[in-house]
Formats: sequence, structure tokens, C-alpha cells
Amino acid sequence: MAKFRKKPVIINAITFEEFIEYGKAHTDNIINGMPWSFEYEGQAISHETDECYLIPTLEGTLYFTPNDMLITGTDGEIYPCKKEIFEKIYEKVED
Repeated sequence: MAKFRKKPVIINAITFEEFIEYGKAHTDNIINGMPWSFEYEGQAISHETDECYLIPTLEGTLYFTPNDMLITGTDGEIYPCKKEIFEKIYEKVED
């Protein structure tokens, strides 16, 4: 059995709160102060509840909640990741 190291990759990620602000700035479809549907990274996003958005991913539709970070991968794919896992895997890169 051989050992492997994960290649260093720089990704973009936003919090749930930043995502809501992005949605508000990119749609007129706002209900009770929440963006209801909009596009993010070329993907159609849908409001499930005020604490959950439906995110289309390569593995199917996943939930994005305040306990997650939304990652944009190296090929432009988006997917939610639990904050506690995100913090173990990623560190902030300064510009």
C-alpha cells in the first residue's frame, strides 16, 4: 500500500450569511427579506426555509445551512461543507 498526500488547492468559500447577502444583491425575487431563487456560480439556487437553501451538486441536491460553508471547487462545482470539517481541512489564504 502506498501513501499519498492531498495536493494543496485554493478554493473559494462563503458563509451562509454572505450567501444570503449575495442572493439579495442578485435577485428581485425576495420574500420576507430572504432571496427566494437566484443563480450562484451558474447554478440555480432555491430557498427551502430561512435556515436552508437547496444546492445542486455533482452528487445531487444538498442542503446549505448556517452551520455550513459553501465551497466553489477547482472546476467551478459548488457544495456545502460543515463548518467544523471545513476548519479542519482549510486555512485562510491572504491575498
